[in-house]
Amino acid sequence: MTDLGNHQEEHRVLERFGTGLQMTRVTALPDGRIHWQRTPGSSHPGTYPPVRSGFVRRLRTASSPHIRFAAPSVSQAGEYRWEVAGRNSLGNLVLAEDVPTVRLQEIISHLGGRLRVLHDQQDSADPPGHYPPPPGPARLMAWLDSGRAPRAGAGFHYRLRTQLGASRWEKLRVFTHHMLSPGPKDRTTVVHGWFSLGSVIAADAPDTRPGAVVLSGVEAAQGRPETDLACLIGELTEYALAAERRRMELPVLDSLRDRLLSHYGPTWDRDTLAAGAVVRIATHAHDFAAYVGWNPQLHGYIPMLADLLDIDGMSALPTA
Repeated sequence: MTDLGNHQEEHRVLERFGTGLQMTRVTALPDGRIHWQRTPGSSHPGTYPPVRSGFVRRLRTASSPHIRFAAPSVSQAGEYRWEVAGRNSLGNLVLAEDVPTVRLQEIISHLGGRLRVLHDQQDSADPPGHYPPPPGPARLMAWLDSGRAPRAGAGFHYRLRTQLGASRWEKLRVFTHHMLSPGPKDRTTVVHGWFSLGSVIAADAPDTRPGAVVLSGVEAAQGRPETDLACLIGELTEYALAAERRRMELPVLDSLRDRLLSHYGPTWDRDTLAAGAVVRIATHAHDFAAYVGWNPQLHGYIPMLADLLDIDGMSALPTA
């Protein structure tokens, strides 16, 4: 296996970015492969856990010739690393100057169908009870209750709480608790955990198969299946609302949302998915404040969340 540390002259770093939670480095190898490497940030609460073998089996079953859910080729306390065939995530492509709309729609359609396969698996040797709760809502719930966080986290907590008001704040807590605490009759499964367009990597060559690889294995969890869908729907909603504030038009976002859900199938609960989308946006706001620091962009999250909470997050979903 190639050692990035010992063969720097053979590799070209394409991009470095990250936060206090996690750092990412994208590196080109001489043979054309691309390494995506993630390491804990300076404020990460601990080391990376090993990827469960049962989850790797689930990823393989859910993969197809079009979408591959990839466990890291290197999985250790201080590093996860994947070998892929692309340098751009769907998050990059959605915001590109020349958006490859048709290709994005194709990838998101396959992703919806295979995500359903991931959720529908039953594995008696790898039961959901062996997994932790979803990490994003867990981070958010701890912060909502305590107000403690590094960098601008504590100050943003005060500002968000006072400007949302008591009723909206309590609704946000209820939504977060809902995503973390399914009842005994609610459906739960093993979920991807913290799904992001930034972890869906499109192949550089459009005719490559698989056309995209999902960087998986980092935050596998037990939760409602809507958890994974809500991460993606919330992210698309956040992009759309931010574009609206800037008077930009990104019509591809609604089409990606609709294709994701239609190819996943009609098994998701509307109220849960809407609540989860709000929780995802609130978690991202927390993570920005706590792991990046204060930025004027944080001002925009307050009216965004207020508007979503007033309508129970329903604007994030297609019209019923």
